[in-house]
Amino acid sequence: MTSGQASVVEYDTLTLGRRLGQGGQGTVHEVTNKKINKASGDGWDVAYKEYAPSVLPQLDAAALESQVALVGGLDAAEGRWLCEKTAWPAAVVRKGGQAAGFLMRAVPDRFRFTFRSLTASTGGTSGSTTSGTRRLANLEFLLNDDAYVAGIGLSISERDRLLILADVAATLAELHRMGITVGDLSPKNLLFTTDPRPECFLIDCDAMRLHGATVLPQAETPDWQIPAGEEKATRASDVYKLSLLAVRLFARDQTATDPGVLTSLSPALADLARAGLSDPAGRPAPAKWAEMLTAASRTASTAPAAAPPTAPQSLRRAIALSPRPGGGGGGAGAGSAQAKKARQTFGLVAAAIAFVGALVLIDANSSPDSDSANSAGPTATSTYTSDPTYDSDPTYESDPTYESDPTYEDTYDPDPTYEETEDPYTPDPEPTTEEEVAPPPPPDEWGAIALRRTDGETSESWNYDSRSEAEQAAMNNCYGDCRLMVTFVNGCGAVAYNASTRLYWGASGDTRDEAKRNAISRAGGGGWITSACTS
Repeated sequence: MTSGQASVVEYDTLTLGRRLGQGGQGTVHEVTNKKINKASGDGWDVAYKEYAPSVLPQLDAAALESQVALVGGLDAAEGRWLCEKTAWPAAVVRKGGQAAGFLMRAVPDRFRFTFRSLTASTGGTSGSTTSGTRRLANLEFLLNDDAYVAGIGLSISERDRLLILADVAATLAELHRMGITVGDLSPKNLLFTTDPRPECFLIDCDAMRLHGATVLPQAETPDWQIPAGEEKATRASDVYKLSLLAVRLFARDQTATDPGVLTSLSPALADLARAGLSDPAGRPAPAKWAEMLTAASRTASTAPAAAPPTAPQSLRRAIALSPRPGGGGGGAGAGSAQAKKARQTFGLVAAAIAFVGALVLIDANSSPDSDSANSAGPTATSTYTSDPTYDSDPTYESDPTYESDPTYEDTYDPDPTYEETEDPYTPDPEPTTEEEVAPPPPPDEWGAIALRRTDGETSESWNYDSRSEAEQAAMNNCYGDCRLMVTFVNGCGAVAYNASTRLYWGASGDTRDEAKRNAISRAGGGGWITSACTS
């Protein structure tokens, strides 16, 4: 496998349209004057991810260029496969002579679904199930009970779950063969479809590791971390998270860790998960997972889960992922100077952009054969056309109503315990030695959760220096008619939903579990839907 040449586009040549998403790592914009993949009819729509200024000092521009150049160094079949299964960067965008971001292709529409949302009224009171907009089909939606999954408009059978996970495993096996490790493998970075067949699609690919190089420092999603002391973004770490995903996908739970849940499907799968969650040297290869999952699917039920006649008793919306370095979040870099700000929980991943790499980047207003087309890779583009059996949608237009998917939901929490308290430390006025002076207490770290009233979508922030900063950050990333649900300091916040009363409630606690219990108690029952903690 040889290396291709990285395509470079100057920022000044781009005409930017609407903002598709924003997060700690940067901002994603629609690009109205460019297309990629000249070989596919009119080409595919383009989006631009611009890194935030706080991220740029950590950016390894050479690693980004290597990712862009990869497809050009693959043979035709490999390049086509990579472009169909992952969201791979298409071209480096330079501003002022420096790498500022990259171009990507908008995600195929088959990896979206029509989300039936809950419409919340004012005061955090009522909600009703209504038809929603097209959403990215993140795998996190399936880490909930069948009533919730069916209630939001997804038709998923047990066989579908097995085959989707089998495709994730097969995709990992091929990526590993190419020298790519995913690193932050989590359900937020995985999209799925069942039409025309169950399969996955990986996004957030600039966070992946190529031949050991990484564009930005590796970070991990809360509750999806590898065991302490292990190296991040390795084949072994990917298998660990694949095993964790298998457990949670069939437990219908966000945080389950017991492989025994797989026993009813296949005792062999349960054993495979136990091995995958144990010693790195003994973890089974992804190809073994793909083989056994496919075998188990042959006898699995094909009946989709049915929606209940009323709202489900427990609506546990999928947990949002941590931002990348520069935006904070759990995992690597949490608590560092760079990780202290901009801790929004959705944005770039929710913008969900994919690229078909090493194809031709063309001006939208020019002919596909125009000599003025900007090259995004090798000109022999006919070798990278979509697999004719893939059944892809040639339009792939971004949903004009799309907004970032804020999987955190909340209601206002008037609990007075969220107020700042005075510093209890009083130093000795006349210390005799330096040792007698107690160290000052750590600074307060604030977080908040906001809720969009129209559909119950939420946004989180955490690890801010003041209450006002945390609340403003949560509101800034909750687009539309939003209100604060809970604010917390040096601890955790959570939101619960009670289907009987159709009410959302937020509460805080010293730990995540305590915050969840408090929110459920304040809601008078039901289930938690999201939570967040300061570091």
